[in-house]
Amino acid sequence: MQPIRRFCIAISTLIDRSAGALKSVLAKVYRHRFHQSGRNLSFDPLGVYSYDNITIGNNVNLGYRPILIASRSQIVIGDNVMFGPEVTIRGGNHRTDIIGRYMIDIRDNEKRPSEDPGVVIENDVWIGTRAVVLAGVTIGKGAIVAAGAVVTKSVPPYAIAGGNPAKIIRMRWAADEIAEHERLLAMRTNS
Repeated sequence: MQPIRRFCIAISTLIDRSAGALKSVLAKVYRHRFHQSGRNLSFDPLGVYSYDNITIGNNVNLGYRPILIASRSQIVIGDNVMFGPEVTIRGGNHRTDIIGRYMIDIRDNEKRPSEDPGVVIENDVWIGTRAVVLAGVTIGKGAIVAAGAVVTKSVPPYAIAGGNPAKIIRMRWAADEIAEHERLLAMRTNS
């Protein structure tokens, strides 16, 4: 092996190890910047977050390089939620109705509350790689959002949604299976 290649491998290995340690420290510090965050939060500190408007439950994994932006609205994430890599959650919106002004010049404080809806992700949800969840959406308990989906409307509990725009593909289980699932989870929680 050429000396320059050996040197480059050694340097890149050192950088990779240092970056991993730095990310771990950053994650411990940055988790306190969220409006509220529960126990066992795993997230990438190099993601993009509007920290003050994000509430996160317990046992949540936000995946690699997520984007969670809420402007003045709120993003609420329940318990036992997992994201794939590069998921985008976008609360809020832009005003487009002011004549004679560029949209980029319209500030957040000029929006009406109805123009700044948030996003709610209920408990036990899985959002796949590079899915996009837009303002005003609720992802129901136990739902799955497929990789690459663009969610513009709420997803009911225990549904599997995918596509652009996302549509309900099917339910995870029949009603009796959902009841059994919830009964077993409740037993687990109470023990």
